[in-house]
Amino acid sequence: MIKRIAIVTAFAFFFLALSPVLFRKRTVALVSNGRIVAVATRPLPTPWTDNEFGVYAGGAKVFNLWGDFFDVPLLIYPYADGKRFLCIDDDDTAVLVFIVDLNATNTIALASDNWPKDDYAREHLASRATNVVMATKGIVRLPNYAELREVSGCLMSLTPSQLQTVSFPFNDLGLCRFYCTKDDLLKELNTNRTSVWP
Repeated sequence: MIKRIAIVTAFAFFFLALSPVLFRKRTVALVSNGRIVAVATRPLPTPWTDNEFGVYAGGAKVFNLWGDFFDVPLLIYPYADGKRFLCIDDDDTAVLVFIVDLNATNTIALASDNWPKDDYAREHLASRATNVVMATKGIVRLPNYAELREVSGCLMSLTPSQLQTVSFPFNDLGLCRFYCTKDDLLKELNTNRTSVWP
């Protein structure tokens, strides 16, 4: 009897220890207007090395986001044109909000707003965003007010379970996942944001 208890306990411990790998949320479908525009993937957890979160559209990788065990993208929102992606990223120096724009022809018009209003926050978010995005043929820029409002409106319409479906957890233990709340994500997108940490 004691031997059985020891075997069951060892199996349960082994199962729980592997659950962050076995049951990790690895992909998120990026949906706009009911259509899958792209798919975001993340690698197995490797706390001793940097990770790359890939975004694929039409079977081709369009960009990567740098991450590690603690710094991860929280939300990648695809716009209907399939050429722009708003990313909310938990970086070690700030919560970044930026656009990966694969259609550079409209960039000057789209990036006309000075968001956020604080010069230091704007410069810091812009410079860190370019360090987080890798392997893209597009450009990385800050969003304008219209882009922020679109994502905010979409987030406000989601239920908690829908929000978890479209976002990555900031802590994934496999059987238990921890996500940013809707209110936290909306603070990051506030048009009146002035700080690198809302």
